[in-house]
Amino acid sequence: MGLLFLAANRFEIFVLTILLARASLDAAKIGVGTIDATGALSVLFVVVAVVWLLAQRSDTAAEPSATAPLMPPLVAFVAVAALGLFFSHDPLASAVEWVRLGTLVAIVAVLGRVLKDERTIKLCLLAVLGSAVVPVAIGALQAARGSGAITAAGLDRIRGTFQHSNPFASYLFLMITLAVAIFPHVERRWRFVLVPYVLACGGLLVLTYTRGAWVAMIVALIVIAILQDRRIFLFLFAVAIALAILVPSVGVRLSDLSQEEKATGAPGNSLVWRFEHWRDVLALQTNPLVGIGLKEVELRDVSNVPPHNDIVRVYVETGLAGLAAYIWLSVVLWIESVRTWRRAPPGLARGLAVASIASLAGVMMLSVAANVITQLVILWYFFAIVALAMASTTRLGDRARAQA
Repeated sequence: MGLLFLAANRFEIFVLTILLARASLDAAKIGVGTIDATGALSVLFVVVAVVWLLAQRSDTAAEPSATAPLMPPLVAFVAVAALGLFFSHDPLASAVEWVRLGTLVAIVAVLGRVLKDERTIKLCLLAVLGSAVVPVAIGALQAARGSGAITAAGLDRIRGTFQHSNPFASYLFLMITLAVAIFPHVERRWRFVLVPYVLACGGLLVLTYTRGAWVAMIVALIVIAILQDRRIFLFLFAVAIALAILVPSVGVRLSDLSQEEKATGAPGNSLVWRFEHWRDVLALQTNPLVGIGLKEVELRDVSNVPPHNDIVRVYVETGLAGLAAYIWLSVVLWIESVRTWRRAPPGLARGLAVASIASLAGVMMLSVAANVITQLVILWYFFAIVALAMASTTRLGDRARAQA
């Protein structure tokens, strides 16, 4: 009721509130079936966003959407994914997953219009960064109490407010990337806030023991170093030495990478397991054109385990048509991110543009061995970073050049 009131009276605050709270909602799984709290919120957001966007179309004075270039491939991907509903063994589960995927269209379209001035851009940036307060606090509490998920190697993998350590690690990687990229472009008082923020998120990222997110984080920091500050290379080297000396459990997490098979005949590490699992998932493909339907990999696979590879999932569940739309979206994201960086004026807009490219590089790396495309909370914040970069360059950069 409170969100509906905000949506009706202060739509911008409604959007920012959802961005602020979304990272903490997965812990509140109050549903027992297919529909849960986050699913209900997705439906609410889509309905409210559609009504608001339709109202905006009648406003002739409204500025064009800053995220307009992303809409055609994103809409195409979601539209193609709907075709698989006709071939799904569980149309309800596939339909719910499709609605969740549709929230990406809504959030990108809405942010493209909501982020119309410097004040709104800064408020949205604060909402995205501020969304980590509760997850980080819960993660720190789990680390202190040893209440994470214990692995076979005895590692205590914290998960914050998320259902698993992997999405929590992916989220932390995005927050760290955003904070590091904008650090040189904010006032001194905010730098005193960002330093402990990055240290807290970084420490918890290590304690998730999620190797894919570690690699994504390294890739993102390398991109930031190349585009903005080469001293980050020294920072990465120092962190690697510190972790090797002070956190030996990191070495335990990496130690099985050279083991191909265990004594029981099981895969020796998760990478070997992934290759075997990808072959099993590809064998599920019975409709190469439009796929077998969203969510069907988990439903049909004997182990009920997701593919851990977005490209494999997209091909199996949405077919060649969906894969083409997915590649189109990826190419457009790269083109627009690089174009935004080249056009970004000095200041916060430049930092956001660097964050957009670095986040994209990390997400692309992560999607090779993880389930990013079904972790809607991760995609919400990723597209929020991209939208912030595009809006700050479009709104603020064009106006600065016009004034000049």
